[in-house]
Amino acid sequence: MSSIPGLTVIEDFVSPEEEKKLVENCDQQTWSGLGVSPNPELKRRTQQYGYLFSYQYRKVLCELGPFPEFVTAVVARIADQELTSRPPNHLLVNEYEAGQGIMPHTDAPSIFGPVIMSLSLLSPCVMQFTHCETGEKIDICLPRRSMLVMTDEARYNYKHSISKDLIETLSDGTVIERSRRISFTFRTIVSFTGECSK
Repeated sequence: MSSIPGLTVIEDFVSPEEEKKLVENCDQQTWSGLGVSPNPELKRRTQQYGYLFSYQYRKVLCELGPFPEFVTAVVARIADQELTSRPPNHLLVNEYEAGQGIMPHTDAPSIFGPVIMSLSLLSPCVMQFTHCETGEKIDICLPRRSMLVMTDEARYNYKHSISKDLIETLSDGTVIERSRRISFTFRTIVSFTGECSK
């Protein structure tokens, strides 16, 4: 557990061999963002499975079908470790090249359920959590192959972000040199009209 209630980082959630296969399979799929639909406005490359969420309109556009087979083992491990009471039905894959980050945000509470899980691959990074009321900032290291789980206060009372820094230094003096990072974020859609707006 961390100093933030509801936040857990599980190290070595996948093996190096599993990481390699996940990245290889991911890179064989079609990426969007950087001018490519859907969500062409994003400044990073992404993939979505289960449902299509529009960042521009902040809503779910349509159902995409089941998750790809290459994440089956990860989803099964989420269930085995009882990380959430409801199985995830939305997978967002984000690619962060060195120098790319993401602004402080909270995953839309009216759309996504109470548990957010994010698997970090290839490169570690520091995720900063900022309390929505007090402004308190807490840095959390996300090691390579770790699973971040956000519930309760971590999910709803903090915004999380990733800096664009190429080099990050932890409080214990550990230095992280950022390189390409891929995250698999598993969420549960709790609000969807059923209309396809693709």
